[in-house]
Formats: sequence, C-alpha cells, structure tokens
Amino acid sequence: MKKNLGKIFLLLLLPILLYGQAELATQTLSANKKSAYVKEAIEITFKAVQKDHENVMFFFLEPRLRDDFEITLLNKTTEKVGYHDYITTFTYLLFPLKAERLQVDFDYTIKTASDDAVAQVYIGSRDNVKWIDTVDTVMPTQSITFDIKALPEDIELVGDFKLKSSLQSSTIDQFSTAQIVYTLNGVGYVNKGFSPLKKITNVTAFEDIHDRTFRSTKNGHVLEREYLYALSADDNFTIHKIDIKAYSPRTKSFYTLHGKAYPITVRKIDPNTLLDDKEVPKAEEFDIVWIMDTVMGMVIFIAGFVTAKLSENLSRKWFTREKKFEDIKNSHDAKSLLAVMVRSYNTRTMQPYIDDLEAIVYAKQNSRDFKKIKKNILRHL
Repeated sequence: MKKNLGKIFLLLLLPILLYGQAELATQTLSANKKSAYVKEAIEITFKAVQKDHENVMFFFLEPRLRDDFEITLLNKTTEKVGYHDYITTFTYLLFPLKAERLQVDFDYTIKTASDDAVAQVYIGSRDNVKWIDTVDTVMPTQSITFDIKALPEDIELVGDFKLKSSLQSSTIDQFSTAQIVYTLNGVGYVNKGFSPLKKITNVTAFEDIHDRTFRSTKNGHVLEREYLYALSADDNFTIHKIDIKAYSPRTKSFYTLHGKAYPITVRKIDPNTLLDDKEVPKAEEFDIVWIMDTVMGMVIFIAGFVTAKLSENLSRKWFTREKKFEDIKNSHDAKSLLAVMVRSYNTRTMQPYIDDLEAIVYAKQNSRDFKKIKKNILRHL
C-alpha cells in the first residue's frame, strides 16, 4: 500500500516539476525539410524564449553526436525583447549519412544568474576577474526526426558543383612530373575521401588538397577546392577522361561533371648521361684525376635517383608556392575566417585570435575589428 502511495505521489509531483522547468523558457525545434536524400543539407532551428524575467539567463544547446550524421553550428543569435527578456536562436547544418528514419537529439541547459552575480564579474583588476556564479538547469527537450532516402550507388557529389582542370605541360622528362590541378566549386557536400583523379596504371601520383574558399550555409558547404596532382612515369600515359555523377537537391535532378583526357609524353633520358662509362684504371695508375672522375659519376647517378624518389616533395613545393596562408587572405568576413582558423590553425598560440573572431560572430562585437584581427594573424604566422 505504501509503495502504491509513493508511486501516486511521484506521478502527481512530476507535472509540477516539469511545469516549473518549462516556466524558465519555452522552446521550439524545427527544420526546413523532414525528408531528404543521404548527404543532402538540412537546416535545423532551435528557439528558446525566456519566460522567467527575474534573472539573467544563458542558453546552451549541444547535439548528441552519432556516426550516421554530421552536424555543424551555423549561428547563435540573441534578441533582446525587454529587461531580462531574450530570444536565443541556434541554427545548425545537418548532413545525414545513412538511409534510415533518423532521430536527432540535443542536450539543452539553461544557466541562471542574478544581477549581483553578473556584476561581480567586473569587480577587481583584469587578472582578478571571476566566472559568473550560475544555477544550471538541464532541460528536457524534444527530438526531431527525418526520413532519409538512399541515393544511387554511383553518386559521388550532392549539391550544385562545377569542375575545371589545368595541366602545366603535356610533355615531361623521365624523372620529372606532370602537374595537373582540378578545381571544384559550388555548394553542397563533398566526401572527405573524394578524388577526381582515378588510379592510372604504371603511374605514381602525389595528391595535395587546398581550400581557396570554405564556409557553411543552410544549403551546404560553399567551397572552392583545388585537387593538385604530380604524376610521374617511365613511359607515355594518359590522364583519363572524368565523369563524376552528382545530385542537385536544389533542382531535384541528377547530372554529370566532365573532365577531358590529357595524353602525356615522357621523354626518355639516356642512361649514359647519368653514368660514367670510363674504364677503371689499374692500381698503379690510381691518381687524383681518376678519383675526381669517379666521384662526379657517382654524384650524377645519385642526383638522378634522388630526383625520382623525392618527386613528391618537389611537387608539393610547386603546389604550395605562392599559396601560403591564401585561405586566410581570401576570408572576407569574421565568420569565414573563424571557420578557416578552427579547421586549419587551431593551436594554443592562435586561440586568442579565435576567441576575438567568436566575439564578433556570436557576441555581435564590433565587426570593424575583423581587418585588424586578420592582419595580426598574418603577422603572427
């Protein structure tokens, strides 16, 4: 009987507890589509509206990560309605990676602080600043589900893309490399392992990937990406024609990106130009002239051998020449530069610059500081 009374008491108490939490703020979770193909961009919006106006509130939302989707925070905005009255909106970019009934869950926390607690942050010198004392409330939040459809197996790209190519020279020496660049630009999703150039028989290929532009939007990743290749071989070969199958969510249609074939001529090098074919003199004729001839022959031979072995390093130097920090230089606003810094330069020494950029993007600080921050980053590097 006592157990039954206890259960009844908990059932009566639960709505009261939930009602008390709900009074802190209301929440809505929505998406711009509920059905999509694998790797099709989905925009998710979470909005929290403050209802308790006695204290300051800070809202935190984190998705529960899984292997069947990728999710990125696009933006967090706070709109002031009145005194202790704010609307906070989180916007996420979601890419589903598996055909299924996909459920996405979030961890939602409200941190509440009094005016006195907030004021304490500004007491003392700069080195004496303390964190705000808050009361943290983990809030129950709803899930959001999507119907994810499979794409045909031969689809390599999802989005709206264009492809162009540039070959440095169609004729190379036997120990040099043919250097070709494929440039992919557009908006959508690109697999991390995607490569426009397929394996060529009896050809050694070295690859380098460089993003000239990369930023996230509700329609997907906006990018201009260079795939740079250095190709070496002993005989003539052909860079094959490219046909890349893609799907456009914008037009709801399938299309193909094409790249032309490039025949490459490899000029043979006469081994006699690399080796000294003079007869070794007899011991009694051993002198300094013979030593010098032998050493020079070995140097020439080793130079040819090392050149072939180090073609990867040589080609990589060619790729990166004139491109140093170009991703930073091509960032035209605080948000795009922040994405570049987090992705490629996220080190302890760069953290102060990342913090400054986050203050512009998320705390709406003076955007005119962007150029100064960018200049300081380049000077630091």
